[in-house]
Amino acid sequence: MFCNQARITGQKRERQLTEEDVRQSIETQLATIRSDQTVEIAFFGGSFTGLPRGYQTMLLSIAHEFVAAGKVSGIRLSTRPDYIAPHIMDFLLSYGVTSIELGCQSLDDEVLARAKRGHTAAHVERAVAIIRQYPTVQLGLQLLPGLPGDTRAISVRTAQAAAMLRPDFMRIYPALVIAGTELEGMYRSGEYVPLTVDEAVQWTAEVWLPLLKAGIPVIRMGLHSSDDLRQAGTVLAGPLHPSFRQLVETELFSRLLKRMMEAIVPDTQACLNVRIHPADETAVRGPKGMVWRTFAQQMRDESKLVLDRDHPRYTVSWESSSTVGTLSFTDL
Repeated sequence: MFCNQARITGQKRERQLTEEDVRQSIETQLATIRSDQTVEIAFFGGSFTGLPRGYQTMLLSIAHEFVAAGKVSGIRLSTRPDYIAPHIMDFLLSYGVTSIELGCQSLDDEVLARAKRGHTAAHVERAVAIIRQYPTVQLGLQLLPGLPGDTRAISVRTAQAAAMLRPDFMRIYPALVIAGTELEGMYRSGEYVPLTVDEAVQWTAEVWLPLLKAGIPVIRMGLHSSDDLRQAGTVLAGPLHPSFRQLVETELFSRLLKRMMEAIVPDTQACLNVRIHPADETAVRGPKGMVWRTFAQQMRDESKLVLDRDHPRYTVSWESSSTVGTLSFTDL
């Protein structure tokens, strides 16, 4: 209902890749990558285990050759939760698959039904249990907040349920309206209203927090703003933003700075040093530096941002002649 892979990938008509296509694509990409980097071959853009078995075999055979030659470290693929079974896992592992991502989208059965996913939350739980019987395979889950019938509260409950499944990593992709999908018709008729960027940032921040507290890495927030997605007429509406993750990080740092101000007694504000990891500086400062500037003005002092590579990510520590403290995202 919400996906049009031909539009997203820039393929005007769907066709099966040939062996030559696959080899050429892998070789072309490998030529751009340093030898000291960790590299995987990934099959995304659909439900891999739903493809004809002969086609899967051709794709995996070529990928496995590169693994066996030491040119790549593993093979990653995405698929549906209801397209996983023990015999499927045995087949995948025979070709050296090392990572499987399940497009579960939500763990609320009503949202899944309205999105016409064709599976329930129980299918996700079952697939996770099967994959966990193969300890050499990393497990990822993909969530799409903002589908029809979804709410912020439902999305948070989905994240909490996902955290209990203990995946190795997750991705969060707020729903977009892609041309050529059923969701486009619902959007044009007014039946579906996509999230704004601001709403998606707020929702994603709330979804991320239980995953952070559970120690589950979120390796992607928001669809990659590729040339294909930016083509006119591909994304019709929804929270597509080239720096979506940074917006989410800024939102949570804004909350941390507010919490910090509440923790500091007014007469002890002089010469306040705020310590962060350098990788967090852009998010702490916010768009055009407004978040940090507003904080400094409200503190009415000469607050200084100190960059420390030994400082933990997503954490702020403060110190002055009379006050010290530390807060992190997991405290929110």
